[in-house]
Amino acid sequence: MLLAGAAFGLSACSKTLSGNASRLLDVARIASSSNPAKAIERTARSIGKSYERNPAQAVNDLRALRADFNRLMALLSGRAGKQWGKKNTRTPDRAHYVKYTHNYQSRAIVDFDKGRVTVETLQQDNAVESLKSAIITTLLTPDDPRAVDLFSDAEIRLSSRSTPYLYGLLLDGDGKPIGDAKRAERFAGLQVAQALKTKAISTESGKKTVHYVEMAMVSNFQDKQAQKYQAVVHRFARKYGISESLVFGVIRTESNFNPFAVSSAPAFGLMQLVPGSGGREGYKKARGRDMAPSRDFLFNADNNIELGTAYLGVLFDEQLKGVFNDTSREYCVIAAYNTGPSNVLKAFSKNRNDAFDVINRSRPPQVYERLVSNLPYAETRRYIQKVVKYRRDYVRL
Repeated sequence: MLLAGAAFGLSACSKTLSGNASRLLDVARIASSSNPAKAIERTARSIGKSYERNPAQAVNDLRALRADFNRLMALLSGRAGKQWGKKNTRTPDRAHYVKYTHNYQSRAIVDFDKGRVTVETLQQDNAVESLKSAIITTLLTPDDPRAVDLFSDAEIRLSSRSTPYLYGLLLDGDGKPIGDAKRAERFAGLQVAQALKTKAISTESGKKTVHYVEMAMVSNFQDKQAQKYQAVVHRFARKYGISESLVFGVIRTESNFNPFAVSSAPAFGLMQLVPGSGGREGYKKARGRDMAPSRDFLFNADNNIELGTAYLGVLFDEQLKGVFNDTSREYCVIAAYNTGPSNVLKAFSKNRNDAFDVINRSRPPQVYERLVSNLPYAETRRYIQKVVKYRRDYVRL
């Protein structure tokens, strides 16, 4: 997701005090912390109120904040790089859940584009048992952001009271979903016995051997994920007057149904909300308070869908209400979700009022073609095409 204009590009996870000295102080403090992710959250909470008192400060700090966030991500991933080597290090992104454990020597990678789960370990002493343990943890990782810190090697807090977030996406030998410790242990044992592979990787400290397994998700994993969130989508789509198929189209495009999706905007969760822009606008509409939601709040699927759908409502009912044709407005809203309404209007005219006039004089297919041809960013031009395409897949869901 691109930043939705300068005023809306701020993230709660990268808020720092204005001025280079203050930002560098925050970076140093976070880098030296034993738990960088928690340190980021504390820093964000402690200084977030300054932006409420002085909104212009957010605009002035935008570029520096994004640079700071990138540096912080580099610091967080650097610890994994010491084990895996720089070129072999993987970090979470839009369509990939990546979680390191055991002093960054084991990791799980869930590819929501290809429908594949890979679990790997560098541990050589009791490598098979270490890998088996990592597989079990991956299978039982709860669908609860409070139990998972993607940005450190902190252990995952497993709970029999929480449904695993991969439940139903991987099936055991009996064709059953894996939701309890006994079934997970049996499945992991079969994987290391029958599907264990090894490979050599080159790191800055020399060659290392990786033990790993690859597991395919069910062929219709995207449909399974859509069904998982159907009730939540229905509830909030109805509340905010948004088409359910549009919400699903946005989720499919933004994260491919990866609830732990992250991107460099920085955006989080199923609908890839930037805390200080779409997240803030959605929170204001949904909860009646002007604040930027935290990363953990947005990793919660229900919260994310609520705020993402509410933000679509803001675009429909407030920021783009000057577009009178419903279909034309939906095309504009889709593009605005990615790049912001100001960039959408620039595709028609530099003058805001003239842009609305051009849109309203045009038929919906002409509006769509103008957006696909004239939007300022190639990412957004591709984005609207994807959402429109995927939206059709969920009309009858």
